[in-house]
Amino acid sequence: MKFCLIYNKKSAGGRKTNFIKKILYEIRKQHKVDFFETKSENQASEIIKNIPKNQYNRLLLAGGDGSVSFAINELIKNNFNFNKDFAIGYIPAGTANILQAELGMSKNIKQIAKTLTSNNFNKSNLMKINEKHFVLMAGLGWDAQIVQSINSSIKKIMGKLIFGIKGLQKFLFMKNNKIKIFIDNETIYADWVLCTNSKYYAGHHSIAKTNIFDDKVVTYIFENLNRLKLLYYIYLVAIYGNLEKSQSVITKYDDNIKFKGVNSKIPVQIDGDNFGNFKEVLISKSEKKINILKSA
Repeated sequence: MKFCLIYNKKSAGGRKTNFIKKILYEIRKQHKVDFFETKSENQASEIIKNIPKNQYNRLLLAGGDGSVSFAINELIKNNFNFNKDFAIGYIPAGTANILQAELGMSKNIKQIAKTLTSNNFNKSNLMKINEKHFVLMAGLGWDAQIVQSINSSIKKIMGKLIFGIKGLQKFLFMKNNKIKIFIDNETIYADWVLCTNSKYYAGHHSIAKTNIFDDKVVTYIFENLNRLKLLYYIYLVAIYGNLEKSQSVITKYDDNIKFKGVNSKIPVQIDGDNFGNFKEVLISKSEKKINILKSA
């Protein structure tokens, strides 16, 4: 098979270079691999644009969860033909690496190479937020504020620790702006919304009864978020791995949701990256599906 391996050197401050090259060495024992180290989205975009011309069988992405989300959006933007044999493979080299847990990926180099050269893939469920696609989750409100407050340069140095520090700051100085939600023929006002396509959140913490290969998206609506309730939600995740145990969390299974900012624009994160601030947001199921390699 012919592989395209794109390594986002901005992920995790570039500290995973040796790890990536060891995996590359293993794959090259039996397959042809074109290896690209990128430092900008423009570089990665140009490589992805030429995937059909180069007739790759696999696109391997080494970076964070956002690197995979970016690549899928680029493929869709370029009208890529997702044939039944083409698949995306993930090499965890980011900060949170939720996709690593979602795919059951090992940290062992030989096991990762074995997964990436296998035919063990499933079609992933994709969701749309406005005109973009996401693989894992979209957060509106509280967690998006945390993501937006993190400087990318500091993130490279401090890794997961910076999420803990900024999360504590937002916890101590909690300031919520209401979001108007139109879902399942209801109108709800809330402080935070988490629309998840993934079983995991904030690292390898289970929160939902779904996964990226399940044709089901769970939306958790937090109407009146405060410090005490947030601590309780953390407890539920830590002990039970399921937010649905809380009666104060509204759980919905809906493929079309509309959001409006009440007094301000809504901060949004998708797959752990800052997506921006919007007066209106629409989340819907995408018709696109893509093969993603997973651990056997």
